[in-house]
This record gives sequence, structure tokens and C-alpha cells, in this order.
Amino acid sequence: MIYVAPNKVIHTAISAPGAGKTQALISQLPALLSAGRCIVLALPTKILSTDIVSRLPVGIDHYVINSDTCYPNPVGPELQAALGSRTNKLIITTHASIFSVPPNMLRGWMLVVDELPAVVGFPDFPFTPSGLDTLFVHTSERDGHLHIREGCDAAIETSLKIFRAAKSGAKQTSMLSEEGAKIFTCLLNGNPVFIGAKMDNGKRHVHAVEEYSHWKIFAAANEVHVLAANIDGSLFDEFAQVHGFTYTRSIFTPVFEGYNSLITIYPAMPKGRDYSKTKAEKIVGDIAINQYETIPFTVVDAILKAALQKTNGTPLLFSNDWAGFKWLNKKTVHVCSIDSRGLNDYQGETDAILLFGGNPSPADKRSLQYLATKYARDFRHAFAVTRLLEPSLQAATRTAVRVRGNTQPITIFVQDERVADYLVKTYMPNAVIDWSFSQITPVQPDGRKVEDPRKAQVFELFDQDMRNADIVRLTGVSRGSATNWKREWKALKAA
Repeated sequence: MIYVAPNKVIHTAISAPGAGKTQALISQLPALLSAGRCIVLALPTKILSTDIVSRLPVGIDHYVINSDTCYPNPVGPELQAALGSRTNKLIITTHASIFSVPPNMLRGWMLVVDELPAVVGFPDFPFTPSGLDTLFVHTSERDGHLHIREGCDAAIETSLKIFRAAKSGAKQTSMLSEEGAKIFTCLLNGNPVFIGAKMDNGKRHVHAVEEYSHWKIFAAANEVHVLAANIDGSLFDEFAQVHGFTYTRSIFTPVFEGYNSLITIYPAMPKGRDYSKTKAEKIVGDIAINQYETIPFTVVDAILKAALQKTNGTPLLFSNDWAGFKWLNKKTVHVCSIDSRGLNDYQGETDAILLFGGNPSPADKRSLQYLATKYARDFRHAFAVTRLLEPSLQAATRTAVRVRGNTQPITIFVQDERVADYLVKTYMPNAVIDWSFSQITPVQPDGRKVEDPRKAQVFELFDQDMRNADIVRLTGVSRGSATNWKREWKALKAA
């Protein structure tokens, strides 16, 4: 028997968002299919299938397989059957679906992956004591890890089977939570699962490092193409190197002549300071959302409020769920998902506001340390590229900047210097970084309590002998703040 070495080459089409990578693929499909090639196109989300299908040349037979087209049946069996029969030479599916099939199903196929797939996960859940009791039925704790109890593998598999049946609507009841099912799955797959110390509220964090088996799929396919804005320095890149893959230029790489727009980038955080949830959630005052209720006003609230005063049209807003913005009239912005790949609905807008974080949590840091020890390499920068920098590039380029021929000025409010530099170093070399906006962000470099920007105005109103109730109505500060500040004002006057 002749031994055929597994495929260890990835053809990469690296170019800017909006440069035409997907169109370069579509335009070459007729020739490739006529030459007898069998092609699987894997998209990051099923929503993108409709757009791809609408752009296919007339007469191109295709088969879309995802959870919508297969409902109520599972995707896996139908996708495997299609790959095995090769009746359809062009299959359009999702990342999640193609990376769930047995690797040998990809033999004989050209696999085209649109956008970088996730190659490692860091699931992390806070478990209540009762939730932990459910886990400990089949696991034990040792050296900060959870381990499957001897002889309990089959019991865990049964628990997961019942959970999936109950979730699909079968008349079964499962005591397992979604989080518990994830942790059990990680344990069965041999992934390390860590358990943290008991917190004040009685909960304990359970987290895992979940390395995906995409590389077996890549090795089995006849040819692999990845279309992406950037690979260098990402988690995908790090793990490709770990698994011995090399890159070569893809035939689907489009020509990119650069963005034509005048781009101004406004970092929100002062130079040298990183944006983080801790800094963004710091309370700097309060704000009235109606005549009866006030809510805390945070640093991220102040950033957004100031940014909205400098934008035109309806800006795109990208933020984490923890930034509630209860005071915001959502009709004044387009609220967008942080994972904005394929979002092409707002190409007429010229402004984007990026207020999401991407720093590793304490659990993420422990997971990155585990990987560093396992592979003798540092994954921290790759984490930042994958979780913060690359999503920020994708978000910024959902605007009119991606439209060829656009000459309207583009304004992008970004989190900090890291993101601003990344945009300039990748696809916006002529952009201007303007630090003036960061000067009004209410943060102090020495970590002292941030002064509410309305305090000086309230002191002036006290000087005018205005009543507390009128000051609250005019400025939006809470009654408590007004009372406290009046004491401080009187003390200053008496000094």
C-alpha cells in the first residue's frame, strides 16, 4: 500500500474586509466545478448562506446544509451523506457543521473556509453548590482539576444523552444544566477542566481548555483554502504551527488597492492605558433616565455619550452586554454584534463606535498558562489578536470604508492604543489617530476616584443659592450626590 502523507498545507487568501475574497471564490467556481472539483464552502454563520447563494453564477448547482435546511433533523447525518455520495459538487455549510464530521469524509474534497474558525475554546461557568453537586456525582476534585470518577464514563454519556433528548423536545427530564453538559463533554473529550476556590457567594468557577480537532479535517481534505483578513499572530496561527501546518498563497486572493476614505481614529482611553471592563464600569456619577429614576453613570457611558456628539448619521455601536446603556435611545445607533463578519447592512454609515473588551479573564489567564506549559509557547498576544484586535478591525470595516470608491470621511472610535495601532498597521496605514477624544474620558492615571464632570456645574449652582431639588432636575445628579456635594461645597466655603 502506498502511504499518502496527510495534507499539511493551508492556502490562505489574506486581504482586507470588503476586498472581495468571497467574490474571487465565486467567480472561479464554474471553472473549478467543470474541472471535476468537489468543493465544500464553510461559512461562520448560516445567515451568510442566503447572500452567497444569491451571488452564485446562473446554473451552478449547490446544496445548502445547515440547521435551517435540515430542521427538525440533525445536520450531521445529512452532511455526511452528501459528502460521501458527492452527488452535489458544491456544498455550502457552516464552520460548526463541517468541523463536526469524521475527518475521512473530507477526502476528495476542496475545503474552503470563509473567515478564521475558532480553534480553541475557554468555557467558564460559575456553579452554585447545587450545580456542583450534580457534577460531583460522576467527578472528583483533585489538584484544582475535575476528574471523571472511575467507571463513570458510561453514566456521563447517559446523562448527556438524556440532556440532548430533553433539549430537543423529547418527553424526558434532565437534571443537567447547559453548563454542566458542556463541562461533562469536555471531560469525556479529554480536555482539562479546572475548578476554582469558593467565592463569597458560595459559587465556584469551573472552566476548561477545549482544543478543537479542526486540524484532522484540514489534513484529510485534498486542498484547504482559508479566506481571512489576517492570520498572523492569531490563535489560529499559533495552533497551525503547533500542528505542523504551513501556508501558501490561495488562488482566491483578490487584489486590494487600499481604502480610499479619509479615516480618523479616536482612541477612548488615554495613551498607554488599556481598555478593560474594570475601568469601563467604574462609576463616575449618575444620570436620570426619567423624572423619577437615576442610574449609575460609568466611564463607558461617558465615552459613548461624548462619541455620539461627534458622529454623523446613525453610527454603528459594538459593545459587550455588560455595558447596558439604559439611558440610550437605541434608535440613534445601529446596535451590532461583536462578531460582525458578514454584516453588510450598514455600508452607508460613516461612523463606528467600538466599546467591547477583549482582555483575558482570570480563568482565561489560567487556561493560557496551561497552554503555555503544554506547548512551551506564549499565547497571550494571540488571545488579544483573536478576541480584541481582529474583531475590532472587522467592526470598523462594516462602515462605508469597505465600499470601493467611497470618499466620505470615516470616523472610528476605538477602545485604546492597541486597537488604533492594529488598524493602522493592517489596512488603514493612512488613517489619522487623534488623541483629543481620550482627554475627556473620565479616568485618572493614578487610579484615584474619578471626579464626576458635573460636580463643578453643581458647585456653581450652589453659589447661585439654587435649591437641591432644582439642581437635581437641571443636572440629572441624584439627590444623594447633591446632598453630599453640598456638604463638600460648604466645607470649601468655610475653609
